[in-house]
Amino acid sequence: MYRVDKDESFVITVALWDEETGENASGQTVYYDVRDDSDSPLVPALNGTLVESTATSGIYRTTLSISDSGRYICYATCSGFFDSSEEIIVNPENIYELTKQNRHYNISVEDVVRTNASPTPSQTVRNVPLNKTDYIITRIKGDNDGDWSSTTVSGIVYAWYESLDHNVPFKMGGPS
Repeated sequence: MYRVDKDESFVITVALWDEETGENASGQTVYYDVRDDSDSPLVPALNGTLVESTATSGIYRTTLSISDSGRYICYATCSGFFDSSEEIIVNPENIYELTKQNRHYNISVEDVVRTNASPTPSQTVRNVPLNKTDYIITRIKGDNDGDWSSTTVSGIVYAWYESLDHNVPFKMGGPS
């Protein structure tokens, strides 16, 4: 399944298999046809020929863009090979802009790494390895705030490691 925004370019990629031998369809002419979710052709039609990849034989692709939101089906066909289909969902609005418009704040997350050669007592208790996450600072500010100097909310989450040999913390939280 492909999920895209209106007028966003995206790549359809398919591989077709021979009905008798199960081999990949290499060196063939592969067609595509995009239809709406009721399986009706689009007006104007959105169809054509897929181009075979120069990197991997038997893989066919093309770049598409759909200007109307909704659900679509893309069919790929080639004589003597199993057909392929993919569902395409075109969002009515850019999902990132929609999320941004509904939030009245900004979030900043900063990963603070331990860079000091001699660990602090807190880093020793939590077994924080050199050049690994010591703690994470999260700040939230209002959209109308000019900079990050006066955040609405902020907090620190500490990383706890099982030993100095571990690269990933086993726990995030609590006071140091």
